[in-house]
Amino acid sequence: MNVTFVYPSWMVILCVLIGVIYSVIFYRREKLFSDISNPILYLMAVLRFSVVTLLAILLLEPLIQSESQKIEKPIVVIAQDNTQSVVLNKDSLFYKNDYPDKLNQLVTALSEKYEVKTISFGEQLSDQFTYSFDERQTDMSQLFDDLYAKFYGRNLGAIIIASDGVYNKGQNPLYSSSNIKNASIYTIALGDTNQKKDVAIGNVAHNKIAYLGNDFPIEVVVNSSFYKDKKAIVSVVKDGKTITSQEISFSSDNDVLTIPFKIEATKSGKHKYEVLVSEMEDEFTLVNNKAEVFIDILDNKQQILIVYAAPHPDIGAMKLSIEKNINYKVDVLSIEDYKGKIDDYNLVILHQIPSVNGGETKLLKDIENSKQAVLFVLGAQNQFSTFNQMKTGLSIVAPKGITDAKPVLNSTFKSFTTSESQTNLFPQLPPMQIPFAGDYKLATGAQVYLYQKIGNTQTQFPLVAFNDRDGQKIGFILGEGIWRWKFQDFIKNDNNQAFDELISKMMQYLSVKEDKNKFRVNCAGEFLENENVIIQAELYNDIFELVNDVEVTLDITNEDGLDFPQKAFSKAGSAYRLDAGSFVPGNYSYVAKTVYDGQKYEVKGDFVVKELKIEFLNTVSDFSLLFNLSEKSGGKMYYKDDFQNIVNDIENNNNVASISYVNKELTDVIKWKWILFLILTLLSIEWFLRKRNGAY
Repeated sequence: MNVTFVYPSWMVILCVLIGVIYSVIFYRREKLFSDISNPILYLMAVLRFSVVTLLAILLLEPLIQSESQKIEKPIVVIAQDNTQSVVLNKDSLFYKNDYPDKLNQLVTALSEKYEVKTISFGEQLSDQFTYSFDERQTDMSQLFDDLYAKFYGRNLGAIIIASDGVYNKGQNPLYSSSNIKNASIYTIALGDTNQKKDVAIGNVAHNKIAYLGNDFPIEVVVNSSFYKDKKAIVSVVKDGKTITSQEISFSSDNDVLTIPFKIEATKSGKHKYEVLVSEMEDEFTLVNNKAEVFIDILDNKQQILIVYAAPHPDIGAMKLSIEKNINYKVDVLSIEDYKGKIDDYNLVILHQIPSVNGGETKLLKDIENSKQAVLFVLGAQNQFSTFNQMKTGLSIVAPKGITDAKPVLNSTFKSFTTSESQTNLFPQLPPMQIPFAGDYKLATGAQVYLYQKIGNTQTQFPLVAFNDRDGQKIGFILGEGIWRWKFQDFIKNDNNQAFDELISKMMQYLSVKEDKNKFRVNCAGEFLENENVIIQAELYNDIFELVNDVEVTLDITNEDGLDFPQKAFSKAGSAYRLDAGSFVPGNYSYVAKTVYDGQKYEVKGDFVVKELKIEFLNTVSDFSLLFNLSEKSGGKMYYKDDFQNIVNDIENNNNVASISYVNKELTDVIKWKWILFLILTLLSIEWFLRKRNGAY
């Protein structure tokens, strides 16, 4: 034990001198003690000296340095693979009945000399052995990551992994184990390396989303073992009916075939499709002969209405370009044929309307009331006085006939991108015929996409522009003759790609509607059966600030119409979050509800839960992986019949040894409570002697 000071140690002498001086001055000429014997007087002086000196020394912040020795036994971790693939072999009864006793005996034998930790691993980790062998995924990298985090800086001597070596989630264990530097890895090889006679669906590739009326692909990968020259049927089934099927033939004992299917999307909504491979003779298991896929079929066609005052080639050119995108459907009407139903459309294109011939009053009134997105294509037939009264965000001041103008791209326009092919095309395009006016007044906030170039003069007048009027998107093409642009694109590039892209982006920008709902629910459309269903919700007030001071509930119903108990969302920051737990495979619908400021809100949605069969796709043990893990770390691999030898090998491993730690600790003396009691005791004795002998 050593004593050190924060301040220079020579100051201890100064502290002693202070105590001596204080005591001598205090008691040397004290007249009250003239009749007291010298021994008592000296005792009181010593007491005062001790207190003053001790207090002065404490001001120097003395520290006591002490040492202690600690011996840490080596840690041995035993990790048991608890996944389904371990028991998919002829020894399944052994692993469920006899094997647990053998592993527990190993734990007991090692516990005599080592600190033993037990873990079960699969899709999740458990701090105790579990022999249910029912976990659906094997993530060995998670095991090594957890060991690294838990035992970093500890005396981890050995890791024993009992597994079949098959992993189907996470990184390659050979990489993830490299973080553990000093521990030897011993492996116990479980399972069976013999390849089994089997046909399995190895993978089903598909799009998660398809559009109504279109064909979508499903690509099936089939693995076969020991069925050379045999045939099988691969089928796609929906609602118990076979939609399509193909006969396949295996050309080798280990064959992999890819079978493509095209399925027509005939009904919107989430749909389950089953992919089946016919049963073969003497198959090891039929579990992997079936796979389920879920496709969300959207009725997402954008309905666009073109209304014209008079026939014009611009109309045909625009219609053909728009409909090249299969998600757009275009209806074309003359103003005389318009009967209403404006809400059926996502966008209305008005070609030279309002026109000098009139007849558009009902149409314009319907657009104003519905706040429908609209694109004005202006020309010589427009009635500009009526157009200016509509307050669309563009006014044509003093129009006087027509003139020609070519397009110039506004480089600062950011609402949608312009491709290189479009940028190169604009300078080559022929002029459009535009209204010649004294000025073109755009509303504040309106955006110009293309400017007018009249002759050799580039102006700041708009040729193509957009405005947002209280949430209503409005577009303007200030001229007619856009059909010439399409022809020029074909002449220059031998296709209409740049022109079609221009029209398509304009349609997308105008037809996409901003989400103004005050209550929104976000839920991933697909979950695995071992995943918890997480749903998030957001609630907004009138100025679209997030609020969460009311209750939000969720009702879930399965595909058979069974209602689950209602669940309540929890607050998460300024929003809501719900962990609904896990569900069995199938289709589910939900309804989220809340009441805010007297207004009821409701959002409906659905999700699917997919069955997880990945453990059945590879039932052949990978002993080479286990061997490489052991070899790399200086350990050894054992088979299930001789792994008791692990105890001897670990005892002979010099790296698995106890570590002696010497802990050095500095203690601040002022924190010792007995110092306070000592000072109080000395002061009390001095005070008692002074009072007894007549002093204050």
